[in-house]
Parts: sequence; C-alpha cells; structure tokens
Amino acid sequence: MKRWVILWIIILSVLSGYAQKGMHVDALFESRFKHDKRAVEVLIKGKELKKYHLTLFRSLTVTDAPAVSEEIEELVSRDALAAVDKEEGRVGKKLYYGFYCFPPRDDNYRYLFYRNTLVAPGSKKKAEVTVVYMEGEVTLEELKQMFK
Repeated sequence: MKRWVILWIIILSVLSGYAQKGMHVDALFESRFKHDKRAVEVLIKGKELKKYHLTLFRSLTVTDAPAVSEEIEELVSRDALAAVDKEEGRVGKKLYYGFYCFPPRDDNYRYLFYRNTLVAPGSKKKAEVTVVYMEGEVTLEELKQMFK
C-alpha cells in the first residue's frame, strides 16, 4: 500500500508540471522556492477551477529579491516571444506587467501574467514580482471579464 501511495504522489507531481512544459517559466514551478520565505507559490487544479473554465492555475510571488526578479523577467520575456497575443507595460527598458496568450495545447488555451511592483512609477509598495500561469477552455475575453 505504501508503494502505491508513493507511486501516485510521483505521478501527480509529474503531471502537474507537465502543463507548462516547454515554457521557460516552468523552471519557476519546480519546487525551487518551496523553502524560501520570500516566496509564495500556489497550485490549484480540479473542481475548484471548473466554474472558471480552467484546468490549472499556478502562481508565484517573490518579495524583496531583486536578483530573482531579474531572472523571472528574463524567463517571462523569453516565453513572450512565442505568444500569439500579448499586452505589455514597460517603464524604460524594464517590464512592469505582461499578459500573454499562447497557442493551445491539448485543446486548452494557455496564459501567462507577470507584474513587477518595483518597476511601477512612483510606487512605494514592497518590491514584489508575481507570475501566474493558467490554462483551460476559457477565452481571452472571458478572462479579461473575470479580472475586471
């Protein structure tokens, strides 16, 4: 019985990471920040997302980590090259926010959001970078309505 439980845990962890495979931001969701107190990682899948027409929601927020922020921006920028639709805001050469839509995989749309509060003009907020990866049957227009 113990072997089956261990096997299922391994299978589920592999499958949960499969979704954003092939994307550069995948490296951010491989438990790298599991014990980092500056980071909050969220993984939601299953019934909780059904009403939003999503199958996967992953997010990572890192606070007060300038070197990590630079790395995250670089990974997001690389993925942005493959986006079929995008909206970006920049302050100088720094990416402030990005909303990217990627070609569907397995009949699911794929989306990537990015925000860096450190870059915001005149911001007095704590330095914080957030990356969100979502996939599902939800369209870009439906997502925009949800986040209004």
